[in-house]
This record gives sequence, C-alpha cells and structure tokens, in this order.
Amino acid sequence: MSLADQLKLEEETQTFELKITSMTSTSDGVQVNATGTVQRYGKVFLTYNFTNNPTQEGNGSFIGFGWGITEDGVRAQGERRGVFVSDGLTGTVYSLDDVSDGYPNFCIEKWDLTKEAITLQFARMQK
Repeated sequence: MSLADQLKLEEETQTFELKITSMTSTSDGVQVNATGTVQRYGKVFLTYNFTNNPTQEGNGSFIGFGWGITEDGVRAQGERRGVFVSDGLTGTVYSLDDVSDGYPNFCIEKWDLTKEAITLQFARMQK
C-alpha cells in the first residue's frame, strides 16, 4: 500500500488567512506569532518556533502551539510539528497538528513575509 493511500483526509477542507503579529530572531531560530479567524475553531492564535536545517539552506523544522475560541466560548488547542521550505520572502509550511477536539489535522501553509500573511489550508485526518 502506498503512502498516499494511507494518508486519508476528510473531504472538508478549511482555508483561512492569518496575520503575522510578531517575529523574533534568536540564536536557535525564529519565533513567529500569528492570528486569524477560522470557521471551525473561531479566533485562533498560533506560535511557531522555527529551526533552520544546518545543512540545507531554506529548509528546516518547527514546533508550535495554537488555540482557538469560538463565539460560543468553545476552546480547542493543539500542538503542531512540521517542516518548512522557503525561497526568500515566501515559503511553504507542512504540519501535523494534535488537536484537543480529538481530530488530528494535516495543514499546508503558504507564507508571504512581504504581506505578513499566511494562507492556511487544513483537513482533519480520518481515524
């Protein structure tokens, strides 16, 4: 069985935009904070901690945390892990998210640092 056959996503895909609110450089990498609104999770706040691959320029990994709260006060949170590929001021981030609602998500994000914006698409992984 191929890897593509084993990665099963639900049909519904969520797409939303995040605004980058801060970026902090450290000796270990870069921390990014972003916020936006998504139908399923409400107002969301995400933190990324990026580490560059020491042998591959423009590539690396990240760990992060996010949480959201709906207008009804329902809160969800999740731990995020993934990789990134960048090309100057643009890049793509791939992540698997362990969300407290019991549905792991697979995400693909397109980053545009010029616009300080992230377009995020995600779908729940089928159990």
